[in-house]
Amino acid sequence: MISLLYHHQPYEDPQNKILAAALHLYTGKGFRETSVLEVVERARVSKTTFYHFFNSKEDLLIQLFQSLLEEVLKEVKQTAALETHIAHKSFAGIRRYLQICNDHRPVARLLLVSSSGLSPEVEEVRHKAHVEFATFIYESVRAEPNQMKRLSDDQIHTAAQAMVGAINEVVIHKIIVEDKKDIEELAQLLNRIAVGTFTMLAEFKGGMRL
Repeated sequence: MISLLYHHQPYEDPQNKILAAALHLYTGKGFRETSVLEVVERARVSKTTFYHFFNSKEDLLIQLFQSLLEEVLKEVKQTAALETHIAHKSFAGIRRYLQICNDHRPVARLLLVSSSGLSPEVEEVRHKAHVEFATFIYESVRAEPNQMKRLSDDQIHTAAQAMVGAINEVVIHKIIVEDKKDIEELAQLLNRIAVGTFTMLAEFKGGMRL
Protein backbone atom coordinates (compact mmCIF):
# COMPACT_ATOMS: atom_id res chain seq x y z
CA MET A 1 0.00 0.00 0.00
CA ILE A 2 1.39 3.40 -0.94
CA SER A 3 1.02 6.57 1.08
CA LEU A 4 -0.79 9.30 -0.82
CA LEU A 5 -1.43 11.51 2.22
CA TYR A 6 1.99 11.57 3.86
CA HIS A 7 4.41 10.94 0.99
CA HIS A 8 6.32 14.14 0.22
CA GLN A 9 8.83 12.91 -2.35
CA PRO A 10 8.21 12.35 -6.08
CA TYR A 11 7.04 8.84 -6.90
CA GLU A 12 9.24 6.64 -9.07
CA ASP A 13 6.66 3.99 -9.87
CA PRO A 14 4.40 5.04 -12.82
CA GLN A 15 1.25 3.65 -11.21
CA ASN A 16 1.86 5.72 -8.08
CA LYS A 17 2.64 8.76 -10.22
CA ILE A 18 -0.77 8.42 -11.85
CA LEU A 19 -2.55 7.98 -8.51
CA ALA A 20 -0.83 11.06 -7.08
CA ALA A 21 -1.66 13.10 -10.18
CA ALA A 22 -5.29 12.00 -10.01
CA LEU A 23 -5.52 12.93 -6.34
CA HIS A 24 -4.19 16.40 -7.09
CA LEU A 25 -6.57 16.97 -10.01
CA TYR A 26 -9.69 15.35 -8.54
CA THR A 27 -9.40 17.32 -5.29
CA GLY A 28 -8.59 20.57 -7.08
CA LYS A 29 -10.43 20.59 -10.37
CA GLY A 30 -12.95 17.82 -9.78
CA PHE A 31 -13.36 14.27 -11.09
CA ARG A 32 -15.85 15.03 -13.85
CA GLU A 33 -13.85 18.03 -15.06
CA THR A 34 -10.54 16.11 -15.27
CA SER A 35 -9.57 14.19 -18.42
CA VAL A 36 -7.24 11.23 -18.79
CA LEU A 37 -4.96 13.48 -20.86
CA GLU A 38 -4.62 15.90 -17.95
CA VAL A 39 -3.80 13.06 -15.58
CA VAL A 40 -1.06 11.62 -17.80
CA GLU A 41 0.39 15.07 -18.45
CA ARG A 42 0.64 15.82 -14.74
CA ALA A 43 2.01 12.33 -13.99
CA ARG A 44 4.42 12.63 -16.94
CA VAL A 45 3.56 9.22 -18.29
CA SER A 46 2.12 8.10 -21.62
CA LYS A 47 -1.47 7.12 -22.28
CA THR A 48 -0.19 3.61 -22.98
CA THR A 49 1.23 3.51 -19.47
CA PHE A 50 -2.05 4.81 -18.05
CA TYR A 51 -4.08 2.06 -19.73
CA HIS A 52 -1.57 -0.54 -18.63
CA PHE A 53 -2.65 0.09 -15.02
CA PHE A 54 -6.19 1.47 -15.35
CA ASN A 55 -9.11 0.63 -17.62
CA SER A 56 -10.61 4.11 -17.50
CA LYS A 57 -10.84 7.34 -15.53
CA GLU A 58 -13.51 5.68 -13.37
CA ASP A 59 -11.26 2.70 -12.69
CA LEU A 60 -8.53 5.13 -11.63
CA LEU A 61 -10.94 6.79 -9.19
CA ILE A 62 -11.88 3.43 -7.67
CA GLN A 63 -8.24 2.43 -7.16
CA LEU A 64 -7.50 5.89 -5.77
CA PHE A 65 -10.34 5.52 -3.28
CA GLN A 66 -9.13 2.09 -2.23
CA SER A 67 -5.62 3.41 -1.60
CA LEU A 68 -6.83 6.47 0.34
CA LEU A 69 -9.33 4.60 2.49
CA GLU A 70 -6.81 1.85 3.28
CA GLU A 71 -4.29 4.49 4.32
CA VAL A 72 -6.79 6.33 6.52
CA LEU A 73 -7.95 3.14 8.23
CA LYS A 74 -4.36 2.02 8.76
CA GLU A 75 -3.58 5.35 10.46
CA VAL A 76 -6.67 5.04 12.68
CA LYS A 77 -5.87 1.48 13.74
CA GLN A 78 -2.18 2.17 14.35
CA THR A 79 -3.02 5.17 16.54
CA ALA A 80 -5.52 3.16 18.56
CA ALA A 81 -3.04 0.30 18.92
CA LEU A 82 -0.52 2.67 20.53
CA GLU A 83 -3.07 3.59 23.22
CA THR A 84 -2.40 1.31 26.18
CA HIS A 85 -5.61 2.06 28.09
CA ILE A 86 -8.42 -0.02 26.60
CA ALA A 87 -11.08 2.57 27.40
CA HIS A 88 -9.19 5.21 25.39
CA LYS A 89 -8.67 3.23 22.17
CA SER A 90 -11.91 4.27 20.50
CA PHE A 91 -11.23 7.92 21.40
CA ALA A 92 -7.71 7.71 19.97
CA GLY A 93 -9.03 6.21 16.73
CA ILE A 94 -11.85 8.74 16.34
CA ARG A 95 -9.51 11.64 17.08
CA ARG A 96 -6.98 10.40 14.49
CA TYR A 97 -9.75 10.09 11.89
CA LEU A 98 -10.90 13.66 12.55
CA GLN A 99 -7.29 14.91 12.42
CA ILE A 100 -6.74 13.29 9.02
CA CYS A 101 -9.97 14.78 7.67
CA ASN A 102 -9.02 18.18 9.09
CA ASP A 103 -5.44 18.06 7.74
CA HIS A 104 -6.61 16.88 4.31
CA ARG A 105 -9.94 18.63 3.85
CA PRO A 106 -9.95 18.47 0.02
CA VAL A 107 -9.41 14.71 0.27
CA ALA A 108 -12.16 14.37 2.89
CA ARG A 109 -14.48 16.37 0.64
CA LEU A 110 -13.68 14.09 -2.31
CA LEU A 111 -14.21 10.91 -0.28
CA LEU A 112 -17.35 11.97 1.60
CA VAL A 113 -19.10 14.60 -0.52
CA SER A 114 -18.16 15.25 -4.15
CA SER A 115 -17.81 11.58 -5.14
CA SER A 116 -21.20 10.62 -3.74
CA GLY A 117 -23.30 8.83 -6.34
CA LEU A 118 -20.61 8.81 -9.04
CA SER A 119 -20.93 5.07 -9.66
CA PRO A 120 -22.01 1.83 -7.94
CA GLU A 121 -18.38 0.70 -7.88
CA VAL A 122 -17.28 3.82 -5.96
CA GLU A 123 -20.18 3.35 -3.55
CA GLU A 124 -19.10 -0.25 -3.00
CA VAL A 125 -15.56 0.85 -2.08
CA ARG A 126 -16.98 3.49 0.26
CA HIS A 127 -19.33 0.92 1.84
CA LYS A 128 -16.48 -1.53 2.49
CA ALA A 129 -14.46 1.21 4.20
CA HIS A 130 -17.52 2.17 6.25
CA VAL A 131 -17.93 -1.42 7.45
CA GLU A 132 -14.21 -1.70 8.26
CA PHE A 133 -14.31 1.49 10.32
CA ALA A 134 -17.41 0.18 12.09
CA THR A 135 -15.55 -3.06 12.77
CA PHE A 136 -12.74 -1.06 14.39
CA ILE A 137 -15.24 0.63 16.74
CA TYR A 138 -16.93 -2.71 17.35
CA GLU A 139 -13.64 -4.37 18.30
CA SER A 140 -12.67 -1.42 20.50
CA VAL A 141 -15.93 -1.72 22.39
CA ARG A 142 -15.65 -5.48 22.57
CA ALA A 143 -12.44 -4.92 24.52
CA GLU A 144 -14.65 -3.70 27.40
CA PRO A 145 -16.10 -7.10 28.42
CA ASN A 146 -17.83 -5.95 31.58
CA GLN A 147 -19.68 -3.22 29.76
CA MET A 148 -20.65 -5.25 26.71
CA LYS A 149 -21.60 -8.60 28.19
CA ARG A 150 -25.35 -8.12 27.64
CA LEU A 151 -25.11 -7.18 23.94
CA SER A 152 -24.76 -9.63 21.09
CA ASP A 153 -22.05 -9.26 18.45
CA ASP A 154 -24.69 -8.36 15.87
CA GLN A 155 -26.16 -5.62 18.11
CA ILE A 156 -22.75 -4.08 18.76
CA HIS A 157 -21.84 -4.24 15.07
CA THR A 158 -25.12 -2.59 14.05
CA ALA A 159 -24.65 0.20 16.58
CA ALA A 160 -21.03 0.69 15.44
CA GLN A 161 -22.15 1.06 11.80
CA ALA A 162 -24.68 3.70 12.84
CA MET A 163 -21.97 5.58 14.71
CA VAL A 164 -19.62 5.61 11.72
CA GLY A 165 -22.40 7.19 9.69
CA ALA A 166 -22.87 9.79 12.41
CA ILE A 167 -19.12 10.48 12.61
CA ASN A 168 -18.95 11.05 8.85
CA GLU A 169 -21.92 13.43 9.06
CA VAL A 170 -20.05 15.39 11.73
CA VAL A 171 -16.94 15.51 9.53
CA ILE A 172 -18.98 16.84 6.61
CA HIS A 173 -20.86 19.52 8.56
CA LYS A 174 -18.39 20.56 11.26
CA ILE A 175 -15.00 20.17 9.53
CA ILE A 176 -15.69 20.52 5.81
CA VAL A 177 -18.62 22.97 5.85
CA GLU A 178 -18.25 24.94 9.11
CA ASP A 179 -14.43 24.76 9.19
CA LYS A 180 -14.36 23.88 12.89
CA LYS A 181 -10.80 23.87 14.23
CA ASP A 182 -11.12 22.24 17.64
CA ILE A 183 -10.74 18.58 16.69
CA GLU A 184 -10.03 17.53 20.29
CA GLU A 185 -13.42 18.80 21.44
CA LEU A 186 -15.22 17.07 18.57
CA ALA A 187 -13.40 13.80 19.21
CA GLN A 188 -14.24 13.90 22.92
CA LEU A 189 -17.90 14.56 22.18
CA LEU A 190 -18.16 11.78 19.57
CA ASN A 191 -16.39 9.30 21.83
CA ARG A 192 -18.69 10.17 24.75
CA ILE A 193 -21.66 9.59 22.45
CA ALA A 194 -20.23 6.23 21.32
CA VAL A 195 -19.39 5.02 24.82
CA GLY A 196 -22.64 6.39 26.23
CA THR A 197 -24.69 4.68 23.54
CA PHE A 198 -23.12 1.29 24.16
CA THR A 199 -23.42 1.74 27.91
CA MET A 200 -27.10 2.62 27.58
CA LEU A 201 -27.76 -0.36 25.31
CA ALA A 202 -25.93 -2.69 27.69
CA GLU A 203 -28.09 -1.52 30.59
CA PHE A 204 -31.28 -2.62 28.88
CA LYS A 205 -32.27 -6.04 30.09
CA GLY A 206 -34.48 -7.40 27.37
CA GLY A 207 -36.54 -4.27 27.10
CA MET A 208 -35.13 -3.20 23.75
CA ARG A 209 -34.13 -4.87 20.53
CA LEU A 210 -31.89 -3.38 17.87
